[in-house]
Amino acid sequence: MKNDFFSHQSDFYAKYRPTYPLALYDYIKEQVVHHDLAWDVATGNGQAAAHLSNIFKEVYATDLSENQLKNAIQKPNITYKKEFAESSSLQNNSVDLVTVATAVHWFDKEKFFKEVNRVLKPDGILFVWSYGGCQINEEIDKVINHFNFEFLLEYWHEGAKENWTDKYQSLSMPFPLIDSPDFVAKAFYTMDEIMNYMYSWSGVQAYQKLNGKNPLLYIEKPLKEAWGNPDEKKEIFWHLHNKCCRKPK
Repeated sequence: MKNDFFSHQSDFYAKYRPTYPLALYDYIKEQVVHHDLAWDVATGNGQAAAHLSNIFKEVYATDLSENQLKNAIQKPNITYKKEFAESSSLQNNSVDLVTVATAVHWFDKEKFFKEVNRVLKPDGILFVWSYGGCQINEEIDKVINHFNFEFLLEYWHEGAKENWTDKYQSLSMPFPLIDSPDFVAKAFYTMDEIMNYMYSWSGVQAYQKLNGKNPLLYIEKPLKEAWGNPDEKKEIFWHLHNKCCRKPK
């Protein structure tokens, strides 16, 4: 990944992005053979790394954003480093698990998968997951989806479009696939909180940078009409798409 899309809004990213379900980490624990070292790539605020630190002796977590790393969750067995996904400083055949949460679509995947093959032990696991948009109810979803997929369309990087249109269906993994279940992240947000979540989007940041105006101003009125009482917390759903594979022995 050659670009850093999330430094500017790193505090919003840390506070308002969804928390992945515990069942996802239970699934990881069931799949891995050894629990020595995990590499969490494009770790962001360290959400996944923090959970992996409860499963593995050591977690190596990398990201391009210094601001994201400054906001990251600190644990004694997590080492944070600013590194490219495609060229880490990890040793050959040293890692039991590689995870990528909501980011593999930003990478040079050919180079990244070569790097995974280099650092991953035989029988090691590569697990990637993401989400493309959220669901609340029909009226609110209509407003948010129009803003996301139409209003901001030209401001999204191609990697983001690939994420929410293809949902990793055509993502070719480097090793044989393992069956993985569907996971859903959930939260209860007020209207302000869902707007803060949207402010963390790279498409919103690209619009603001190019036009000098926060595009969320255009969605505030129709969103409030659909939401009702803006202080009312509503349940938000993020359906995760994922792929998991194991390196042959």
